[in-house]
Amino acid sequence: MKKAVTFREKKRLTRIVFAGFSAVLVALSVGLAYTYGQSGSPLFQYVAAAGGELRGSSTNYTAHPGSRQLVYFSNGKLTIAATIEVKEISGGVALLKVRAKSYPGTVDRETSERELKSAQPREYTYVPLEKLSMPVDGGGVLSLVGAIADKVGNLSKPLASHSVEAEPGQIVLMFPALLRGDRVLVNLKVGAGTGAGLRGNAAIALYAPPDGLFIFALQPFDGATPCEVILGRAICSLEGNEYTLFSARPITGGDQESKIWVLRVPAYIPSKAGVRWRDHEGPIQAGELSQLLRELRVEGFASRP
Repeated sequence: MKKAVTFREKKRLTRIVFAGFSAVLVALSVGLAYTYGQSGSPLFQYVAAAGGELRGSSTNYTAHPGSRQLVYFSNGKLTIAATIEVKEISGGVALLKVRAKSYPGTVDRETSERELKSAQPREYTYVPLEKLSMPVDGGGVLSLVGAIADKVGNLSKPLASHSVEAEPGQIVLMFPALLRGDRVLVNLKVGAGTGAGLRGNAAIALYAPPDGLFIFALQPFDGATPCEVILGRAICSLEGNEYTLFSARPITGGDQESKIWVLRVPAYIPSKAGVRWRDHEGPIQAGELSQLLRELRVEGFASRP
């Protein structure tokens, strides 16, 4: 007689499957780090997180000396934006220059980035894996935890202090890779996630040229197609093609397999939509669905839930 598979055993098996896919993603990520390392510059990999009313919101970055990233969190009631510049990486520490500002309500990315020029700059000498709490002009909390990769892409310390599990109500894509069949459309060395307490439909937009913009959400919405999710893998059937989304961490929270919903916007080109993304690269952005659609100017392609 065939033995029934218990939920505990099923969960263990899915974790084994996930571990195999994670190994592939780790190999891809290490390859990217090694490629960057050949330029002779170490890398700074970090997670920026918001606190207070925006608690649970975080974004992941990989930066090299001289680069600057825009960090942006908003929930409709409060917006926190910051620019984090990696001035130098030397002696096992990173020298950072940060400008951070908060606004009541919603302020779009372009406006907040422009107004950050008037925010007070603060410099920090960051030691890997220590939690850095940074003041925000106008109030709010912003923190950072990071690690440094050497010239051949090896992390001095792993980012092991961060949970490998998404919380219920949260959608996370860490180092995402999106495939159409066996063709890799995008393989990013950054990630994005929503806060567990986000009101509305938590969503992540992933631009994967030449196939367009993909919007993944936790709840059904107009025009969206369900995807089957097992930990860090989601399989979606769209217009006769099978798309596979990989994440180095579980995509959703909870104790069982789940679903997410995806909408593909095939004709989407950032410059034509008035969005400051590069047309031939694969950016990623997280947030509440209706707000995300407005920010990326795709209301004409997708209806709000």
